[in-house]
Amino acid sequence: QRWSFILMHTFCWRHCATLWLLIGLVGCATVHNENIIEATDFTSDHVKLAVRQQYRSVAVLPFENATQYTTADQHARRAFFGAMAAYKNYDLQPMEVTDRAIRKLARSTIDPAHYATLRAALGTDLLVFGTVLAQDHSYGVVYGRNAVRVKILFVDAATGDIVWQSEESRARTLVGVSFISLFNNEYMWAREVVNRYNELFRDMITTLPDCSAPTPHNKE
Repeated sequence: QRWSFILMHTFCWRHCATLWLLIGLVGCATVHNENIIEATDFTSDHVKLAVRQQYRSVAVLPFENATQYTTADQHARRAFFGAMAAYKNYDLQPMEVTDRAIRKLARSTIDPAHYATLRAALGTDLLVFGTVLAQDHSYGVVYGRNAVRVKILFVDAATGDIVWQSEESRARTLVGVSFISLFNNEYMWAREVVNRYNELFRDMITTLPDCSAPTPHNKE
């Protein structure tokens, strides 16, 4: 009778463990992507950007952070710079060069209203200003969700005019038992958050007119 009890207990334990494993796998596999196919909301001065093509060099300034997460602006800025480098032909000023050039300026100077000061410091045709409006993590035993929202402005460094701007969001919800969802901290969610920024900027900059390849100079 004792052995029967032990065998039954072991049988039940193994079946319960198998059931939880299957639930976990289903939870990991059941992924719902929100607003992936969403029209990008943007405004653009296509005459200056696409017809005249009067801009080539771009400086991506440090982003503003309107969230509770202290590194949200850094994640977003790096993702945006990477998307520009991967998909567009503008001459991107390296971020370390930009940061070094504005190091002595007050943080309040990183604003479109101070375009002349920034142009003098950076020497680029366009200034990019970004604001992380939201970076959210929510979690539960049977679901997890992360979302980001960012606003981007391209400003003519000579006139202060906004020649292109967009505000977009991306989110993802995992339905099922997701063990990572039990941890509500930025370290655990960093990879998923960066993926949302990458998706957002990949789609966002498809609406940004590209500059053509530089025309070779005739030395003769």
